[in-house]
Amino acid sequence: MSLMKRYAEDTEHFKLRAIETAWITDDLERALALSDLFEDCGNAATVYHSPAEVAALFVHTVSETYATEWMSQRKATA
Repeated sequence: MSLMKRYAEDTEHFKLRAIETAWITDDLERALALSDLFEDCGNAATVYHSPAEVAALFVHTVSETYATEWMSQRKATA
């Protein structure tokens, strides 16, 4: 598998996990899930040429996806 294809699949996987994490109702459980997700971003980035930059991109994508989903969930349940 090419690294571009793997990057696209990794990014999609992390986005889905971020959405799932945003729906966790328990604060501690959600924080632990986010921590695990960020750690997994770093671990997944090790196969790329520039792991630090790819990890930062993964974390940025996760953060944006999580925040968007979290806010839309809060608006929907308000």
